[in-house]
Formats: sequence, C-alpha cells, structure tokens
Amino acid sequence: MRTLSNEFRRGSYVRLQRGVYLPTGDWLAATPWGRYAIATAAMGASGLDPVFAGETALLLHDVELGPGTRDIHWQTNHASEVGRRPTSLAYGNEAVSLEMLAGLAAHRGSPGRLQLPPGVGTARHLPATGTLTSRSLPELGLELRFEALDGALAATLPRLGFASAVVVVDGVLAGRAAAGSARTRVQLEALAASATSAAASSRMLAAIGFGDARSESVGESLSRATIHLLGFAPPELQYEIREDGRVVARTDFHWPEAGVVGEFDGRIKYMRSLDLSGRSPGQVVFDEKQREDALRARGLRFVRWVWADLERPSLLAAKLLAAGVPRRPGAWTGASGNYRSA
Repeated sequence: MRTLSNEFRRGSYVRLQRGVYLPTGDWLAATPWGRYAIATAAMGASGLDPVFAGETALLLHDVELGPGTRDIHWQTNHASEVGRRPTSLAYGNEAVSLEMLAGLAAHRGSPGRLQLPPGVGTARHLPATGTLTSRSLPELGLELRFEALDGALAATLPRLGFASAVVVVDGVLAGRAAAGSARTRVQLEALAASATSAAASSRMLAAIGFGDARSESVGESLSRATIHLLGFAPPELQYEIREDGRVVARTDFHWPEAGVVGEFDGRIKYMRSLDLSGRSPGQVVFDEKQREDALRARGLRFVRWVWADLERPSLLAAKLLAAGVPRRPGAWTGASGNYRSA
C-alpha cells in the first residue's frame, strides 16, 4: 500500500476509491464509457459491497446507454443516505497527469485545450421491490450484485431524457444486451403500466412507442431521437439499394420524399476496421467514398453528421435543412432549432 501511495503522489496512479488505484495512463486513455465501467468496478472493489441499481445495473446487464456524465447508482437501506455524492477520484500530481494527457492528445492528433477527465459521482437509492442478480469478474476477483433487468429498466427509463431513454429501448428491443436481456415492446409496456406514477408511465411509453430494433448503435438511436425532437420527418431506417439482386449501397437513414439519405459517422468503423473486417482505415474510407458515389449516382443527396452535431442539435438541424430534409407538419422549433416535445 505504501508503494501505491508513493506512486499516487508522483502522479503515476489515480485514486478511484479509498485503497483502490489505477495507472493514470489507463484512466486517461479510456473513453468516458470506459471510465464509467472502471469506476463501477472500483466501487465493487472498495469493500462497501454495494448493490448496484438503475443505470449502473443496466451497464452490468450490458445494456447500451447514451453519452453524457452519469453517476454510479447503488442501494442504501438508510433514508438519510439517499441522494447524490461527489466523485472520490483524486489525481496525485495534476501537473504530471496533464503531461500524460498532452502526450495522448498529440498521439491521437487532437491537440487543444486539455482538461483532466473528472471522476464519477454516486447516487444512492432506497431498495426497490424486485430480485437481484450478480456478475462475476474473475480477472478482478469481484462478484458484483445488482438489480434484475426489469427493475433497473423501470427505475431508469422515467429518469432519462427522451433521447437517452430511446437509446436504452432500442438496444433492449434489438437484443444487443447480455443473454436473456432482450425484451419485446409488449413486455416494456407492461413495465410502464406498473410505474410509480402516471408521469413516469407516460415518459416510459413515449420512449417505448418510439423505440425501433432496427437502430444498430447508440449513435443511430440518439440521431433518430434528436431528429424527431428537432421536428423533422421520420426517416426510413437501414435503406438498401439493390442491383442485380445484390446490395450495392446501404445507409442509416432515408427520406424518400426528399431524395435524401443520411448517415451518423461515429468514426468507430474507421478506428476498428482492421479488427472487425481486416480492412485498413484507408480501405474503409475508400469503400465509403465508393458507396456515397453509388448513392449520388441515383440522384440522392447525402448528409453526414458526427457526435459534435448531436451534442449541439442546432448543428444537426442546419445540416438536415441544407440537405432538404422536410419538417413534420405542425412541428414547432424555437430559435435554437430545438423541438420541445417528444
């Protein structure tokens, strides 16, 4: 322990929980989603023996969650402990950590204003009715306990914003979570019927009714929900162009009345292309260009957006308008371009 404490003071390690440390480089190199998972495991290793709830239980069921800062949710039997607590993350030497972060940014080709990533706060809840399950992490010597899926969905969906709830619903409908975690729309509607209030039930039903198993990723689900909230016409999903009985092009979104196809570009297909298909990033970019040319050759306009456009929906709205994507009849937009009703 003394050695770890010394390394912590030098900046080589961050402290996630009391007595739980991680190499600083590993923390900085992780994605926000990865840091959330790391912080959850650290809570499990802290000796508190938590029972995870809500969004954190969904994480442990491998249910996909949307981007954004979130807390580690866990149960308490004491009403006085209910509520949010700040992060326990500590950098032992922030100057050293910033140097490491600068090196990572330079390697990734993304220099700019650097800010050390924050830790993950906690939120405690009184136990809800329902069963518990567990998951072993043998590589860490951990056995984590958490809410069963239906309880976690019932607790979490009403608390999420519409777009984030759609991300969860799409993933569960598509069966992209752990084995046994797929649910039908009817099963989800039954959960909504037993919600704690009419308002919670209404929020759940709005996301459940909009859910679509054809959305193939978090980015696609978030895009579809944001397009709806911005007041645009609903697109067809997973549009295919066929020629001589084979698919020559496929895209995420299609507005046939406007002759527009759209694509969310999360860049994962470029970064992971070699692992997933054996193609180099350069080959993937070339193939993408060929696919876009095939779409444009058929008179279709092409619009592409990235995470930054979803983080600032007015940017996405501007791109869709420029491409000619129509609005829904009667859709209202404010000065920011945000449609304010699900």
